[in-house]
Amino acid sequence: MAMLLALDPAVAAARNSRPAAADVASEPGPPVTIPDRVRAVIGAVCDADDPAPATLTLALGGAVELSREPLRIRGQAMGTRHSLMLPDGARIRIDRMEPGGVLRRVAASYAEQTRSGRRPVLFAVADGGCNVMAGRRLTYYADGMPRSIEYLDGGLERVARAEPLNPPVPAVAAGEVESAGVRVALVDSGVNYLLPEIASRLARDADGALIGFDFWDLDARPFDSNPARSAFHPRRHGTRTASLLLEEAPVAALVPYRYPRHAMWRMPDLVKHAAAAGVRIMNISMGSRRLSDWTDFEAAARAHPEMLFVVSAGNDDADIDEAPVYPASLPLDNLLTVTSADDSGLLARGSNRGRESVDLAVPAEQILVTGFNGRIRKVSGSSYAAARVSALAACLLATHPEWTALDLKSAILARAEKPVSDMLARVGAGTLPDPTGTDRGACDARPGDVAEIPLGAWTPRHLHDEGAEPSHTHTVALDVVILSGTGWRIPEIRRAVGRAAEILAQCEVSVARARVRMVEAPRRLRYLDDTWSRQLVKRLDPTRPAVFFVEETLREPAFEAEAFGQGNTRRMPMMRDTVWITRAAKEVGVVLAHELFHVLADLGRHEADPGNLMHERTDGGNTRLHDWQCERLRKVAPAFGLAEPVR
Repeated sequence: MAMLLALDPAVAAARNSRPAAADVASEPGPPVTIPDRVRAVIGAVCDADDPAPATLTLALGGAVELSREPLRIRGQAMGTRHSLMLPDGARIRIDRMEPGGVLRRVAASYAEQTRSGRRPVLFAVADGGCNVMAGRRLTYYADGMPRSIEYLDGGLERVARAEPLNPPVPAVAAGEVESAGVRVALVDSGVNYLLPEIASRLARDADGALIGFDFWDLDARPFDSNPARSAFHPRRHGTRTASLLLEEAPVAALVPYRYPRHAMWRMPDLVKHAAAAGVRIMNISMGSRRLSDWTDFEAAARAHPEMLFVVSAGNDDADIDEAPVYPASLPLDNLLTVTSADDSGLLARGSNRGRESVDLAVPAEQILVTGFNGRIRKVSGSSYAAARVSALAACLLATHPEWTALDLKSAILARAEKPVSDMLARVGAGTLPDPTGTDRGACDARPGDVAEIPLGAWTPRHLHDEGAEPSHTHTVALDVVILSGTGWRIPEIRRAVGRAAEILAQCEVSVARARVRMVEAPRRLRYLDDTWSRQLVKRLDPTRPAVFFVEETLREPAFEAEAFGQGNTRRMPMMRDTVWITRAAKEVGVVLAHELFHVLADLGRHEADPGNLMHERTDGGNTRLHDWQCERLRKVAPAFGLAEPVR
């Protein structure tokens, strides 16, 4: 994108010392760029506690202040928002955030004027000292459609990374034909179809073309992006709901639609498009309080009684019988409104309710989904409750394709459990416990509890190539837990335990026994998490040290493996003397030895020597331990009951 604008001497001056206009009016300067203008206005905003309009307009030479108003966050005044217009039609908005009267942050966004209208280009954020920390730049295709968000450093020039906004849909492999499965439409902010787990589940026609559409941009690229609040910080909601729906309904083929927030009168065309594609289930995890947004949709849904519309009730902590939310409150027989419950079946905090408007409550608090960037994350809310019900509907419809929308709705509501007290009745049919926990048509039930499969024990004979145990003064017994469904293979883990045993043998410490068991458990327990992992440890009650092979970590920062010793478990003693290895780990045997040393020696620090086992980075070759490290291991591990001296 061309970033050079007409020369503006005042901006060039303001970029540094910001002298008076008369001092620079006759002096030529270099061409002024958009980053120059943004930096200049940030500097001007920082010049005074309450910069006068003249200060801001001088910084941009000929700019006009359009407005100045309090900046409110959650209803509380937190600073000032300025809007300026430049002579060429460009606009800059500056947010000066000063809670308690102390300047904390300045944010500026720049929109340029083009022949087809004004469009956002650059965003920058500065700290309380007005040092620009980072920025974001929007790029566009030749037709004016947004192309990507470029993440910039504090200089507002170097691109750290770029994130697409409207990429082409990945093509299918040669010879791949029309996708099978129950077609489920997802009306949301679009989906990130660049993620393999989404791309592989898209509904396609016989030519391999995506079945779905972007009714916001009116193109065939329904990519996940809702720029309504900010073009520089779009909301990414659809990928999360889609991932949950697909994970719980293996029989579903996804038909993604990006909803037309600014043109809701297009919704009938969306419904018609889905009906023509053979969609029988439509998930709508969105809504608003404006009935006018949804009257056209209501007529279209009524005209397609063969389709079941599963919608979220919302998360406003409101009774939507009294304060309607749409489409949740629409009086449609083929509409199923869902809200979120907690694991005990009670209405979740903040979830909407209504005995007439809300049909069902479904557990959807602290539930796992795949985020826009492909990482697993925890979410809560009625959006995900609706996605779970849409998944259940797909599983049932796959077994009963002859069912009507009303048959499908009735079968789902029949699974609900009524509350034990009328005082707890906040929704029409009651609470549906874990939709995946029982028979659900074409989809297998998921484990709702922890089930162990003992796999015996490994001894030095299994762990060393020649079967000869090295000389040793101490022995360690491990409890090895492998979470089913995480991708770990038993031979791979046996080799890793053997490699770790060889490394620890240099300290004359032998792994004398490793008890091994496979564990089937709900999906959430396959991830390292402060709450869920403690539940798993409590349920299994392993001997220590215990090693858990899991899929991924939900802890931040995200490490490929973590050890929990004495020092870092004061607030969660249940995790003490455990090691957790994720699928991201490379050189698993060395990683395991590294984490075991942390636990056995109760030593959290890392060594500067890149060849030492306890260097912070593992490359497979750093396996040495110093004499003092071995001495500490042999002293500390027996003291905590983690090793036994040889008698």
